[in-house]
Amino acid sequence: MKRTLKERIELLGLSYGKEIAILVTFLLVFVVGGVSIIFFLKETIIGAVIIAFGPIVDVVYISRYSSLEKKQEKEHVDELISLLSYFEIFISNGNNVYNSFRLLLPYCSTFMEDSINNLLLAIDVDKTVGPYINFATKFHSHVIESLMLSIYQMVDNGENISQFSEFDILFTNIRNKFQEDLIEEKKKGLELFNSFPLVGAGFITITLSISIIGIIGDYVNVI
Repeated sequence: MKRTLKERIELLGLSYGKEIAILVTFLLVFVVGGVSIIFFLKETIIGAVIIAFGPIVDVVYISRYSSLEKKQEKEHVDELISLLSYFEIFISNGNNVYNSFRLLLPYCSTFMEDSINNLLLAIDVDKTVGPYINFATKFHSHVIESLMLSIYQMVDNGENISQFSEFDILFTNIRNKFQEDLIEEKKKGLELFNSFPLVGAGFITITLSISIIGIIGDYVNVI
């Protein structure tokens, strides 16, 4: 089901009223600016172009919600993978799946706490795979879906050592991949940081070149 703009803003933890005020402000600034240019400077085309920029700026501002949502989804996946390391420890110490999830609650963010509490409530009334699948859909990740199915199989097969071993192998592989991706992101960030001196040097070179050309031009004009 497609979310409304209000739902998207609130799920991102932003103030709906504040975001709408910003959008309205952008629109008003460009409209008032455009009308002023048309009325005082008699520049109809320029004024119309400035007015048209109002809705364009609003659309660009709204489009940023998509990147914020992707970032938020990644943070949720990262948090759950981190928490499942504790989950694995709780399981290995003899706790069942239900109690292991419950023991995670003190370490959770608000979103994760609500999600796990809802999972536990759903498990209380539904012993099928349904609650686990519904929980996984909150993360929009096939990786989380695979992990939750593996956890359900532990429950369905009596939480024996064999099923725990299968989950342990799957989770270890996913966690290693997660750590590799994290290291790769850090490397890319450092590479971008290392490129800043080159950009600065290029900017200085261009500035000096323009200055030299200007000086030569002035000298030629004097001659």
